[in-house]
Amino acid sequence: MTEETSVNNSGHEGILVEIDNYAEEAPLTYLFGDSARVKIIGAFVAERNNDISISDIARLAGVARSTVYTHLDTLEKLGVIEHSRDIENGHSPLYQLNDDSDIAELCYKLEGTVLHELIESEDFE
Repeated sequence: MTEETSVNNSGHEGILVEIDNYAEEAPLTYLFGDSARVKIIGAFVAERNNDISISDIARLAGVARSTVYTHLDTLEKLGVIEHSRDIENGHSPLYQLNDDSDIAELCYKLEGTVLHELIESEDFE
């Protein structure tokens, strides 16, 4: 795991922690299983308020880029995520968890609740 400085959409500087594959141990994955869509949602929840690229989503979720593309439209139509901006002359779209979405907010809260329960559980290692 490495740390680097990042700037989120609000212009605030923060620490971005590099995680090779967040989703394998994510609370939502623990609760719902290891489907690709759950892993992708988990990546967005973990990077809330940050713009993330297709490559970063794939890396964090532990899935192929083609798998990310397969699920993006559905997640966008449901309002869970939103296209936030493009970089490199429109060739690299960035996405983020949609803070205005009730579904996204529930996913965020659910992840925190499950994480709390896992930490409190004697079975969690």
